Amino acid sequence: MVVQELVLDREVRNWVLLPLTACVLLMQLLRQYVSQLFTGSKQPPANAEKAAAEARGKMAVARSTLLRANGSFLPEPAFRQRKAFFAAKDTGVLNEKVEATNMQEMMMTNPDMMQGMMRQQLTGLVPQLALGAMVNFFFSGFILGRVPFALSPKFRMMLQRGIDLPSLDPSYFTSLSYCILLLFGLRGVMMLMFREKAINDAQQMMAMQQQMNPMANPMGFDAEKAFAAERAALGLVEHRWRLEGSEARAAKVLRQQAAHAGK
Repeated sequence: MVVQELVLDREVRNWVLLPLTACVLLMQLLRQYVSQLFTGSKQPPANAEKAAAEARGKMAVARSTLLRANGSFLPEPAFRQRKAFFAAKDTGVLNEKVEATNMQEMMMTNPDMMQGMMRQQLTGLVPQLALGAMVNFFFSGFILGRVPFALSPKFRMMLQRGIDLPSLDPSYFTSLSYCILLLFGLRGVMMLMFREKAINDAQQMMAMQQQMNPMANPMGFDAEKAFAAERAALGLVEHRWRLEGSEARAAKVLRQQAAHAGK
């Protein structure tokens, strides 16, 4: 079956392709600078002590995990000393009482956190809605080009948004599909321009989902449960020194090498 190629008007390039690319680029730049403007003001860190305690708890769990994984390379007295430091009944790090950090309580008692959430939602949602409405009103229904390889009909819904032509080859893409692809494609350009300050849409979406459903991860890091699990795992570890007899084995290897060298 021979697919008939379409001849696209040059005016589509001048009045649709170039303006649409410029609009999306300018909207992304505007969104980037507005986000930096909202987050640029330095605010005193709220609940700094709780954040520091949470960081210490995570580091303690990580160090205990390393001890369980690599403790066999330590002599038995050194291993038992480190094990007691973490899992001793009264003085162990993993037996310390920690205050639970409730995310809902932090949101209710910290107005800066609520304002930051609202700013993130506004800087992410409003520009996207405005851009979608503008593109749908001014640039809807145009075929802009064709990808240089054949595609199956399953890609029709992704590349041919805004038109309903079942007879059209799926490799042609429309203005709405181009806009969506351009939004995701400009992420790399923004990363090159703004580096670590660039907006990460995927990260913001995950943060918004967690904010909309706080019960999915209400505690963030549950130190009490993490300490209990790590303390139980560390208590089951029996020391077995892997370097036992290493001196005799090394001396044997050296004697063999010296014997071969003498021959």
